[in-house]
Amino acid sequence: MRILRQLRTNAGQGLLEVVVVTVLFGTAVATVVPVYLGFQGRQADKTARANLVAAVPMAEAYRQDHGSYRAMDAIDLLRIDPRVSPTLTVAWVKRHGYCLTDTIHGKTFSLHGPYHNDPPISANGSCT
Repeated sequence: MRILRQLRTNAGQGLLEVVVVTVLFGTAVATVVPVYLGFQGRQADKTARANLVAAVPMAEAYRQDHGSYRAMDAIDLLRIDPRVSPTLTVAWVKRHGYCLTDTIHGKTFSLHGPYHNDPPISANGSCT
């Protein structure tokens, strides 16, 4: 009898503890996940920008070797320096200009070159 009485009085308490722990865990996940995703997005932005800026000297070396940027592609840049990012692509080239793009975690960045001071990197990937 005594055991049955104890079970009746404590049964709701165990369920309440589970609900409280679930709510606390859900709140922690709801605050941590957006922060983590924002961190990943910022890291992807930095990586893509660094990849584009690092490829510019290779594009300039290609122009010096061939007289213009015409017919330059990502394979040519890799031949000049194998450390060029494998996700980097040459979107278009003209005689006196080019557009490099890099896609990291589904977000595409572009750089329209040549440039002289600050790199004109845009987050839309269109080189406009």
